[in-house]
Amino acid sequence: MAPGKPTHGTPHGHAPGATHEPVVHDPEHDIDARSATIWVLVGSVVLFFSLWVLIPIFIRVLEQERETKLYTAPTPELADVHKSEMSFLRGDNPTKKNIEQVLQSLRR
Repeated sequence: MAPGKPTHGTPHGHAPGATHEPVVHDPEHDIDARSATIWVLVGSVVLFFSLWVLIPIFIRVLEQERETKLYTAPTPELADVHKSEMSFLRGDNPTKKNIEQVLQSLRR
């Protein structure tokens, strides 16, 4: 092994230890704890305020879409079931009594 060559394979090509001057402190690119804390707190407040505003809007839009697509959508099955149930209540059933007659008998 050649003298002056590092044995541990550092990429800098010099002996281990501090052999150069330390980097000068750069205040423009330094992370300030107070500033970072303020940014995190303000960011968190903005995030939660945005969620507080947007989630009710999203839920309202979701309910509106549900209502238009599910509850008010015309379905042939619903019309058929409604027609058969109404005929059943009008007296087209095994006892041949309509709903009013059944209610009158229950009131007695």
